[in-house]
Amino acid sequence: MYRSFDLPKLKDWIGDTILKLQFGMPVVKLQFAIKLGLASMLLISAGAVSPVFANEHAIVHEKRNVSYEGSTYTLELIRINLKDPTVQVKAIAANHQVGSVQPFIDMMSDNEAVVGINGTYFDAFTEDIDYRTPYGMLMNNNDLFYRGDKETSITVSKDKEAAIQRLSISSSVRVGRLSLPLNGVDSYHGDRTKSAWVFSKDYGDVIDYPGVKVAIAADMKVAAFSIDPIQIPAGGNVLLLSSDQTLDSVTKSVKVGDLFSMDQSSVNLDSNMSIPISQLQMAIGAGPKLLTGGVVDIDVERDRFNDPLVTSQANVRSFAGVDDNQLLVVGTVSYSTLDQMANALLQAGITDAINLDGGASSALYYQGKLLRKPGRLLSNALIVQQTDKPQVQLSVNGTLTGNRDGYIEHDVTMVPFRVLLNRIQAEYSWNPADSSLHLSKGKLNAVLTPGSTTGMLNGQPVELDAAPEVVDGLMYVPLRFVAESLGARLEWNDSLYRVNIVVSPANP
Repeated sequence: MYRSFDLPKLKDWIGDTILKLQFGMPVVKLQFAIKLGLASMLLISAGAVSPVFANEHAIVHEKRNVSYEGSTYTLELIRINLKDPTVQVKAIAANHQVGSVQPFIDMMSDNEAVVGINGTYFDAFTEDIDYRTPYGMLMNNNDLFYRGDKETSITVSKDKEAAIQRLSISSSVRVGRLSLPLNGVDSYHGDRTKSAWVFSKDYGDVIDYPGVKVAIAADMKVAAFSIDPIQIPAGGNVLLLSSDQTLDSVTKSVKVGDLFSMDQSSVNLDSNMSIPISQLQMAIGAGPKLLTGGVVDIDVERDRFNDPLVTSQANVRSFAGVDDNQLLVVGTVSYSTLDQMANALLQAGITDAINLDGGASSALYYQGKLLRKPGRLLSNALIVQQTDKPQVQLSVNGTLTGNRDGYIEHDVTMVPFRVLLNRIQAEYSWNPADSSLHLSKGKLNAVLTPGSTTGMLNGQPVELDAAPEVVDGLMYVPLRFVAESLGARLEWNDSLYRVNIVVSPANP
């Protein structure tokens, strides 16, 4: 997979490519890796791994005409290299609130999308209603913000692989005699009846959304109730209940000391294999399935569709799928039936595909332009975001941390301090007097100040690789300094841009 070069030979090998390398330390080795069009260079300096990336071809638009059984179909295709560390794929709700609708172009701008396509079906026809129900699941990480009833789904795994799967996902909480669907962990997409959300210290310190709040201590037992803003207990959670639950009704079913539990699981219905929900980065349920392994695979009864607008009539259609290079592909097809669409996609090198909502809902966006303008307001979408900094997945002892990634800037990996410190069980506090973050674990103590490259370690000044900084309200800190100062070591996976923080039993 990788080829290694001495520096004098590197320029000849890459022709006119200009390398901009900042050497802060003596270079030991330089590796140049190419995979699916992504150039990834690893600069290994004195034991540190610093990726340098190229993302020019991470997202490619293509328009083509294909013929099938005497008819010609126009395909608008966008291929996305999920291995590129600047690329993030997400399911989104209109106005960031399930049940809402919004102009598609506004959804794209509000979410800083570079690519977008309409997602699952929703109640688009009922007049004079405020809540327009989506019909398929909408999920990011362990944030199942709508469960729906469409099992056939486009998914992206944490290993950056797209697939079409029939999924059954369970997400619920139980406390005392109360059991409710769990609609989000460390995220909130608006109130919904008979629902619950869970927040940890990764989210922040205080929860102030409307509804009854139940404080869960570190031993997973109920500690307190409140309808006012409430502090998240150290090592614990806050359970937020939908506003249809009153404090009086909740305290009749739940008592202080009751045990809290949370269940999140997923099963592939075709293989009957369990999939850790933490491995799913994104999922949108729609259908029917179109292609499996390069073969037409349309079964409307299996996928539970009976509306002729979907099953038999020709219409403008949207899809998501995977091509023979394992790239995620989204796009639209001109007026076609499901069978015509599937066979047209085969000619474009697509091996696996799912039908999305279509007709007046069909919409496609690429780099600031509407390639397909929908005829109605939309409820949800699949989007691609692209950052100017490579994003870094975080795991601790092999367990992924969820939806809070780090990033690389000037060859330094920066991570959200809460996610890092909560996982390595360090204590931390904010000193407003001098705007400094104080960290401790055992006999180790450190002090960091946003904007300053000088920190303190056990009372002695130390120079940091980069200054801590605040981005979108979250403080990011240099990973290597904080982790190693507090007794952890780091392992780097260059193909996934994932860093594993290893905390030994001696430093739990």
